Amino acid sequence: TWTCCPSPAAPSTSSPRRTASPSSCAPWTCAKLVPRPESPSRPASSGDGPPGLPSGHLCRVWGRGDGVGTKRRPSQAVPQRVLQEVNPLQKVPVLKDGDFVLTESVAILLYLARKYKVPDHWYPQDPQACARVDEYLAWQHTALRRNCLRALWHKVMLPVFLGELVSPETLAATLAELDVALQVLEGKFLQDKAFLTGPHVSLADLVAITELMHPVGAGCQVFKGRPKLAAWRQRVEAAVGEALFQEAHEVILKAKDSQPADPTLKQKMLPKVLAMIQ
Repeated sequence: TWTCCPSPAAPSTSSPRRTASPSSCAPWTCAKLVPRPESPSRPASSGDGPPGLPSGHLCRVWGRGDGVGTKRRPSQAVPQRVLQEVNPLQKVPVLKDGDFVLTESVAILLYLARKYKVPDHWYPQDPQACARVDEYLAWQHTALRRNCLRALWHKVMLPVFLGELVSPETLAATLAELDVALQVLEGKFLQDKAFLTGPHVSLADLVAITELMHPVGAGCQVFKGRPKLAAWRQRVEAAVGEALFQEAHEVILKAKDSQPADPTLKQKMLPKVLAMIQ
């Protein structure tokens, strides 16, 4: 779970407040957003555990720490009753800002963008430019995200981490559906633009690249034979900084090297995973 408490100072409009949000490996990580110290420290690295939750590595992809610092600890240390109090669904991400609790990664990103006055290109004030970002965010959840997640679990996490066989037919069907989603991403949203919604990077690009790194971490060559999409990836990486981008995706890119889960964890996780990737 993620709990957040705001800085006592009002958000500055002169420089954006860059705020941490959960890593896509986040069911094994919890954090508390706290007032920024005099010299903010770097957020800790992601906790251990299998990847695969929606908000991706946005905490470091979007920026780190010049408005809100983070403290993180393994979610296993969080009492069950506390997790239930924060989010009855017992899922991450969760944001708690004072008495205000918010779930769902896209909703959290939009809330933070509005509250901390991030640069306009992330979530534009212009109605039509904003609608383009909303359009992508509305499409991706049941399209690109779903297929990227299924590819990760069917190709690597089920057979390697949970020791469950995936038939060649199932894997082939999953990868075919991913290919269709990639065609839509490139043909409908990217087209000949620099970024998904226009000439500037936006939240749409961050959410998209986060999802695409899931099948990449499973060994899928999603950018091979797609020069426009490959060039877009390089622009997104440049927009957030190469070192930051690589750090943000360090865990997901090691997914194929995951160690098998212990039997107790497997028994607990398997029904939930199967329901999640239906």
